[in-house]
Amino acid sequence: MKVTPYGAAREVTGSCYFVETKQTRFLVDCGMFQGSAYNDAKNFRDFGFDPSELDAVIVTHTHLDHVGRLPKLAKEGFNGPIYLTKPTVKLARIVLEDADQIMEEQFEREFRPKLYEREDLERTIALMKGLDLSRWKTVGDIRFRFREAGHVFGSAFVEVEEKNGKRVVFSGDIGNVDTPIVRPTAQMGSSDAVFIESTYGNRIHEDAEERTKIFQEIIQRTIKRNGVLVIPAFAIERTQALLYDLHHFFKEKKIKPVDVYIDTPMGIRVTDVMKEFPEYYDRDAMKHVMQGDDFFDFPSLHLTMTRAQSKRINDARNPKIIIAGSGMMTGGRIQHHLIRYLGKRSTTLFIVGYQATGTLGRRLYSGEKRVKIFDETINVRANLVSVGSFSAHGDQHKLIDWLKSAQSITKHVYCMHGEEEAAAALATRITEELKIPADVPRFEECITIE
Repeated sequence: MKVTPYGAAREVTGSCYFVETKQTRFLVDCGMFQGSAYNDAKNFRDFGFDPSELDAVIVTHTHLDHVGRLPKLAKEGFNGPIYLTKPTVKLARIVLEDADQIMEEQFEREFRPKLYEREDLERTIALMKGLDLSRWKTVGDIRFRFREAGHVFGSAFVEVEEKNGKRVVFSGDIGNVDTPIVRPTAQMGSSDAVFIESTYGNRIHEDAEERTKIFQEIIQRTIKRNGVLVIPAFAIERTQALLYDLHHFFKEKKIKPVDVYIDTPMGIRVTDVMKEFPEYYDRDAMKHVMQGDDFFDFPSLHLTMTRAQSKRINDARNPKIIIAGSGMMTGGRIQHHLIRYLGKRSTTLFIVGYQATGTLGRRLYSGEKRVKIFDETINVRANLVSVGSFSAHGDQHKLIDWLKSAQSITKHVYCMHGEEEAAAALATRITEELKIPADVPRFEECITIE
């Protein structure tokens, strides 16, 4: 078996593994590059392989940096099955339709070329096939199965086994510990190699108790200041996890109720999909469902689907909490709220997810005091708080513990899907602590599984 990364090699986005055996050619993920104009341009490059010769695509989860180039793949001749978990089939449609709408708007406004057309998107969706977790599926001379990754709803890592017995694991993205709603990461089986994500390969998150305490204190401070709490959130999992916490804060009277605006139509649609698959909930979430408790709702919650509803948030009285996309602040309705509120000292900007290099979110996270959004220059006076443990990605401890817990220790680890420094830090710890050879592959570096 040979594995060649055509993305997410010494960088975070663009996840795409090209895998070859004697009889079979397939991809694991086919995501967009994100974060800068340079990364946007990379999406238009040739794949490095012929899409029409692929037998299948296996998708770990529905984030755009894992599914975003699937329609381009179909546009260039791919016509085989795309395998996903059952919730991911529905979530991927939402994500890809949203991306298509954004590209259409950019084309009309700035004449930016589109990566694919609507018919390519529809062709892609028609190729999707939902599979259950933990059940083996055969394609050519390999078989594979999805296992719970605990990252976002419906996410999975993939175990691939060749007929000769070689086994490779592709982590996709591995979830954090004590994450609401989603089930914990499953134990890995035996393997000859693991391609592991390293987004937070050099970071240690706060624990769940500290995470909850900080969130409560931020809300209480916002209420005291009669201010605005602005939270850029990814539509999948982060938005729902925040709702889960807010529901319990208000229901258990830990915090005085305050108006909360979910200003992400995609996030609202994702929440509806999650309600369709309670069998994917963790034990605590399932217990609430059995008791008839809707943890995605509370009296002070406002869902804003239309632009007119979004604009009315401006006139709503303070204090208030605004949760809006996109998570890295590269587009979406969050940018309009940042223009309005970043310049006010009564505002708190709460960063709860990873901010890739080159994004507006990364610049704010790094402490820039003047930023340009659309054509406006904003002097940043808002208070900024970042809590890594709100991220859907596991930290270095979690990734190491996941490798340790495998049924048998793997022979080799390849650190992917992280900036070079983070990937190298994780590889170093794996080598020193677990005594497993660990490398940080480069783009298009062909790896033979021994």
